[in-house]
Amino acid sequence: MIRVVLVDDEPPARTRMRQLLDAAGDVTVVGEAGSAVEAREVIQNTRPDLLFLDVDMPEVRGTALAASLPEPRPFIVFATAFDQYGLDAIAVEATDYLLKPVSRLKLAATLERVRGKLARQAIDRDIAAATDVQARMWPGSLPAIPGFECAAASLPARGVGGDFYDVFPLAECGGAPDVWALLLGDASGKGVAAGLVASAVQARVHTAATLAHLGPEALMTEVDRDVYATTDGARYATGIYGTLNVEERKFTYVNAGHPSMLVTGGIDSINHLPATGPALGLIEAGRFASHTIELSPGCVLLAYTDGVNEAQNDRDEEFGDGSLSVLLHETRHQPATKICETILQAVRTHRGSRQDQDDVTVMVLKARGLEGLRA
Repeated sequence: MIRVVLVDDEPPARTRMRQLLDAAGDVTVVGEAGSAVEAREVIQNTRPDLLFLDVDMPEVRGTALAASLPEPRPFIVFATAFDQYGLDAIAVEATDYLLKPVSRLKLAATLERVRGKLARQAIDRDIAAATDVQARMWPGSLPAIPGFECAAASLPARGVGGDFYDVFPLAECGGAPDVWALLLGDASGKGVAAGLVASAVQARVHTAATLAHLGPEALMTEVDRDVYATTDGARYATGIYGTLNVEERKFTYVNAGHPSMLVTGGIDSINHLPATGPALGLIEAGRFASHTIELSPGCVLLAYTDGVNEAQNDRDEEFGDGSLSVLLHETRHQPATKICETILQAVRTHRGSRQDQDDVTVMVLKARGLEGLRA
């Protein structure tokens, strides 16, 4: 229902407009005013969606009233006998400008335009609410892991994104002491639908790790089954879940259809850690293998979403795995937070004018020296 306030210094004009609006079916007049001064209070008390406003009124013109209304203000349609105020209407971003006597046909077109704007407003509010909910699920600053530096950063392409990450201790949840869980993933698609899948996967991983105490292979098998059951293969997510044993400096992980992690090896080597199973929810019963690597002092592990390596510039050239490997090699001696920042800035620079492509998320885990383990 479109809630309307009529503002016109001529009562017959207000009566005529009310009759026309009554015939529209989904419009209700919640207030009337005979002047701009009186209209301020009516608008404040009723909070209408739409304001039909005369221009040439005593004391204060309708255009001046429209310009003075605070945000969020109703949509404004001027209904006047004069055609010379069109530019003034544009200046206050009016939705329409109708000349009296207003015809049913023109009013119907105006109302249809307003319906479209109200629908878009509702969608924007829903997206904003979903963005806020998703933001609350993401960790703020990552917890400090003894003997390691851990950092993550993200560039959402839209308000609601498909990327997700988390870092949490398992010991506090009854799990093994000095063991930490790390998660990074990317739900298929974009927008709210991808955000819903991302939030669901993140929540299920956290529950399976902290309450069921499942290891990486069993956990990914369980999450895969849950995602497929709820989406029937129409939606899926790639992801990396691993457990870090701080004392042993070992990282055991499962890569479910996600881009390969990169890990620094010798003096000049960067090793790729490819997928060990299919994407989550893609097939009914995926099989997942785990691998364990040792993170020696100074070793850097990089996980990222495909928004990094697939980022394109104005010539449709991808950032690529090669550029990412070179960048990790060049920054491997820097702190984990600095490595994240450098990678994100490199992706921004590569995308140039094409920033709205895909979500970009990176996570860096860096092993300190032996003194860091004792800290």
